Amino acid sequence: MLAGLLEEVPQWVYWVSLLAYLSILLYTVYRIIMDTQSASKTLGYLLLLILLPLLGIVIYYSFGVDTRHGKSNRMLAELYREVSSDYSPFLKNPEADSASLNAKELGHFSEMVRLIHSLGSEKLTSNSFELLENGEEKFPEVLSSLHRARNHIHMEYYAWENDIRGNQIKDVLIDKAREGVAVRVLYDDFASRGIRNNIARELLEAGAKVYPIIELKFHKLANRLNHRDHRKVIIIDGTTGFIGGINISDRYDNSIDTGLYWRDTHLKITGPGVMNLQRHFAVNWNFSQPERIALQDAVPLEPEIKEPATFRGLSQILAGGPIYKQPNIMLAYSRLFTLAKKTLYITNPYFIPNDTIMDALKKAALSGVDVRLLLPAKSDSALVGAAARFYFLDLLRTGVKIYLYKKGFVHAKTVVADGYTSVVGTANMDIRSFDLNFEIMCLVYGGSFASQMEQNFLEDLKEADQIDLSEWLAQGRLKFLTYATARLVSSFL
Repeated sequence: MLAGLLEEVPQWVYWVSLLAYLSILLYTVYRIIMDTQSASKTLGYLLLLILLPLLGIVIYYSFGVDTRHGKSNRMLAELYREVSSDYSPFLKNPEADSASLNAKELGHFSEMVRLIHSLGSEKLTSNSFELLENGEEKFPEVLSSLHRARNHIHMEYYAWENDIRGNQIKDVLIDKAREGVAVRVLYDDFASRGIRNNIARELLEAGAKVYPIIELKFHKLANRLNHRDHRKVIIIDGTTGFIGGINISDRYDNSIDTGLYWRDTHLKITGPGVMNLQRHFAVNWNFSQPERIALQDAVPLEPEIKEPATFRGLSQILAGGPIYKQPNIMLAYSRLFTLAKKTLYITNPYFIPNDTIMDALKKAALSGVDVRLLLPAKSDSALVGAAARFYFLDLLRTGVKIYLYKKGFVHAKTVVADGYTSVVGTANMDIRSFDLNFEIMCLVYGGSFASQMEQNFLEDLKEADQIDLSEWLAQGRLKFLTYATARLVSSFL
């Protein structure tokens, strides 16, 4: 039947179609070879073109194009430079600047400070911190802080759901907007699509300004789906900030029965470091819609009441995403891993490391560092969970200790190194967080804060099973084939 249809097609149509296909194919091969940094991904996409010629082209342009230097990202990068210049007077902190010169204070992690500064002009600041475990600690603190806002509230969230916690926060924002507080909200149009016709609309009607940061449109659907705003950030009056892994959803709050225990970590920051959060929010806000944030509308206010500090410490904020020249998040992780001399405790829900991260972890373990990796026993993505297990054998053989959290789902993205340097942020350890998503993290330098981080980590290990190398090797070949196949597919995620 197909042969009969082809016979009815005019010869010129056939040859024009063939020439067009070959032209697109050759151009796609050129793009893959020139633009794909990873050799394994380059070979993978070329193999895909061979096995699935037409579908392979569609998959590549949907998920494989590196847009780090695309037009919109170049515009964002230029905007980032402009905003950073405007905000520079507010990013100076004499207390931290003098401390950064004290080698005894920072020790070998002074190299980490220099790296973060080089990647994003992220100055060291001295701040107060409160570590928030799970939604049942985060949400009451967020609601209390929002109630105290006097000038502005800025929020940038990956996932916001139309549920109990989602509406509680919405109600406070509506009240503050009606009081005259400037409320500006950015949300990811894919992950937060459920609030478009309810929470977002109600906020707009109350006078708040609400926009999707990467708006989904059908003709750009595939490309836009590949870049997500994965940040979870709140800035209040330029002096109080929140950052971490907890989205606005009931499932993160274990005081609300959602059927699954959710383990996550968030951080409250009070002090000059919040203006670094403000700077990154302003870049995305100014790019998302025509009305830019005037500098005078973002400057920090003096808090009405000085809140007692749970912890004091030096810190830096580091942002990552396709607008930056370097894969900031990946470079920060890998350098921290190689600087550790005694202990390295890592919690992450989505672990599909590249060669750089794998080499850093193995080098640390082989150098005698106590490297412990806490991952979910059961991932919310079967494919990602299987892909992560591909890397276990190599890590176990070098001495990395791997624990699988079984109490529920561990979603925290934290690191604590040598009982001194800690990370709380939004970034997973996979190619999406390294190259595609807009991410952000806070690095805290100080023993008291790190001690609490270590204590929380060790408590989490009590709810986890450690993987034994001999038992892992005893798995059937079919299991390892499944892990290897999932890892290959994960290259295209």
